Amino acid sequence: MLLLVTGFAYYFVTKDSSQTTDNSLQAHFKLGIVNNCRQIPTFIKALKMRQPAIDSKQQGHSGGLLIRDIANINHIWQHQSWSQSGYIGAFDRDKKGHIYVAPSPYLSLQVNPPHLQNQLYLIDNDTAQMSLLMKLPSTDIPNNKNPFGSMGLFYDCDTNSLYVSSLAGSVPTQENGVIYQIDLSNNKVISQLEHTDAIGIGVFNTIKGKRLFFGSARKPHIYSIRLDEKGQFIGTKRYEISLSKIQGGDSTVAKKILFKKIANKYQMIIKETEFGFRLMAESNPNRKKYHFQYSISKDKWIFTQASLD
Repeated sequence: MLLLVTGFAYYFVTKDSSQTTDNSLQAHFKLGIVNNCRQIPTFIKALKMRQPAIDSKQQGHSGGLLIRDIANINHIWQHQSWSQSGYIGAFDRDKKGHIYVAPSPYLSLQVNPPHLQNQLYLIDNDTAQMSLLMKLPSTDIPNNKNPFGSMGLFYDCDTNSLYVSSLAGSVPTQENGVIYQIDLSNNKVISQLEHTDAIGIGVFNTIKGKRLFFGSARKPHIYSIRLDEKGQFIGTKRYEISLSKIQGGDSTVAKKILFKKIANKYQMIIKETEFGFRLMAESNPNRKKYHFQYSISKDKWIFTQASLD
């Protein structure tokens, strides 16, 4: 079984076969998790590791992804092509096992120069070769004042879409970020949510339809927007909750949004980070995860607890 590792945290990727269809969902989407079809890459299976993990932590190596055996922490593997992305901010997998990687500057612009940030890389399921998938369309490019481009990634099995949040071109006084929907059948952007600075993003099928949830890069707020039967953005943003207004919450932003099903209950887990459009290694040893449970009757996420990440 593949584990995903970010920093010192890791989680199991499991399939949820107990989802049930609700007729109130657009196009009969199943209530709940949307990314259970993601596959373990063939090249990872061939490594013969006992507990292979995708490790994206920045400390201790020159950037990019590593494959690490959790059963033997010193057993690592990295394809020679992976260093071209520099340090990374997010990654996700699709139904074929391809890995999508978003580069992100960490401490220095030498490894991740601004003009190479607003783009995506693809790691092939079979060969492990990394190649440039696409440069995200934008009239504004990252610069020394805001070196960030692509940030958050999330794959939706229902529509074979990859959602990407980007901060390219945003300035302190103007929100120019975009959330893109990429159709992976042709690698083209087919929908986008403009003037939205977001980092963590995630899709969940609610009782009233498919929605994309995202954390603002400027505030500790979580928002969502409705998606149609093709996964395209429709309607307006909806405020969900602020991390600063819940018990034990901080004025941080959402770095990552995860969805799980535990004991027949759907959970949303939000990982926090400090962010201010400047280069800074995340060094807060007390960063938190915020846990929410989905109420079907209220169509709402209810906060349950905060824990250390």
